[in-house]
Amino acid sequence: MTQTASDPDQTDHAAGGVLGARIGLGLGLAAFALMQVLGPPEGLDNKAWQVLSLLALMIIWWISEAIPVAATALLPLALLPVLGIVKPIEAAAPYADPIIFLFIGGFMIAVAIERSGLHRRIALGVLSVVGSSPAAIVGGFMLATTLLSMWISNTATALMMTPIALAVCAAATGPGPDQRKLMAACVLGVAYGASIGGLGTPVGSPTNLIGLRWLEANGVGLSFPQWMMMGVSIILVMVPLAWLLLTRVFYRLPRHLADAKAHEVIKAQNRSLGPMRRAEVRVIIIFLGVALAWMFREPLTKLPGLSGLTDMVIAIIGACLLFMVPAGKPERPGKALLDWDSAERIPWGIAILFGGGLSMAAAMEATGVTLYIGSQIEGIGALPLVAIILIIVAATVFASELASNVATLTAMLPVLSAIVTATGADPLIVGASATFAASLGFMLPIATAANAIAYATGAPRQAEMLRIGFLLNVLGIVAIATAVALIGPRLMMEAN
Repeated sequence: MTQTASDPDQTDHAAGGVLGARIGLGLGLAAFALMQVLGPPEGLDNKAWQVLSLLALMIIWWISEAIPVAATALLPLALLPVLGIVKPIEAAAPYADPIIFLFIGGFMIAVAIERSGLHRRIALGVLSVVGSSPAAIVGGFMLATTLLSMWISNTATALMMTPIALAVCAAATGPGPDQRKLMAACVLGVAYGASIGGLGTPVGSPTNLIGLRWLEANGVGLSFPQWMMMGVSIILVMVPLAWLLLTRVFYRLPRHLADAKAHEVIKAQNRSLGPMRRAEVRVIIIFLGVALAWMFREPLTKLPGLSGLTDMVIAIIGACLLFMVPAGKPERPGKALLDWDSAERIPWGIAILFGGGLSMAAAMEATGVTLYIGSQIEGIGALPLVAIILIIVAATVFASELASNVATLTAMLPVLSAIVTATGADPLIVGASATFAASLGFMLPIATAANAIAYATGAPRQAEMLRIGFLLNVLGIVAIATAVALIGPRLMMEAN
């Protein structure tokens, strides 16, 4: 799950710094004004053209981060009613969509996991099992990061795992080329594992929740296990490929280093945790209960009194329990597993960003913009489905290298709706392709917070990140297109 409001997995980066932001601010306003001066093309009325003009302004501001991305997402709430496009209540309703509260509840659970220290114990436990040869060290950090990132913040996972990785690498070998190569492979493995792991569950990344909401709006409701069928299949392909590239192709790590030293560091870190505390036990019980309820929601809804159970309801119940169950810490008597001071770390700006994207999507639907875009790109329907998927995935992956993952997908949603309208393609195929692709960006340090954290260690060089990242982007495009093309039709059949 991604990120706090200050974490770049949500506000990934300022593309070009202060100067870029100022240029973006002016370009956005200029684009809006110029479109209004030119007037609508044939087939669109003034209201629809105003919606498209506002969308152009928002996309430019999202990409350049002229103002905070969440602040840009408030524009529909202010301007759609002022322009007379929709009523205030219609503009505001998407900001309270259930998918937003699913994110809030899920992130509260993630904060409780971090607060209890359970995430650190899980990570070190994985490292204790995989071994301490150079390739195993990289693989262990990737595996631990991937597993954690399926459920908690990609950024928090990378921040936690990177210092441990550096300590283990420093112990495994003395200063020199071997140490730098091992450190570079490890920290990049952590960064890539964080991004790839976020694909695995609906709550693994805000982009997943945005994609799920778009699918629901287009008549496709995916359960937790159905999402995982696609997401985990991509993980099972991408993590081993990334590990092979890092350890066998680009860095060619030696097969043996001072393994005993690395193993001792891991053992020492494990010993420092001591026995599992009451708070950890209670958090893991609630977490497992929520996860199992998500996975088996469909049969649960058939039980008396549970017909209204949804993923959002399950997440909120779990979050409420965290505020009620005592942590059991002697030094903090009467304190619950989660308090509001900790819960305030939730990236509330992402909730606003969700709402802004959904509000614009509703306005585009209401004014006929979606149908118009569909009529303009209907030629794409002549392409094979696989080609359509590849185009969507490739465009989204490389766009996410330069703009926020969330902003990239939010900006893509109207195009996805138009493609579905124009081609008659399954919404699941189109929506899932773009959603998964938005989370992959391996080339640039600014592409994700995890990439920036890895680059900031000084171990990987930017030229190395570009080469490895480009190849991983290409492999990711193929993996996503294949998984969606093979598994998507089966899920559509189940849904029908």
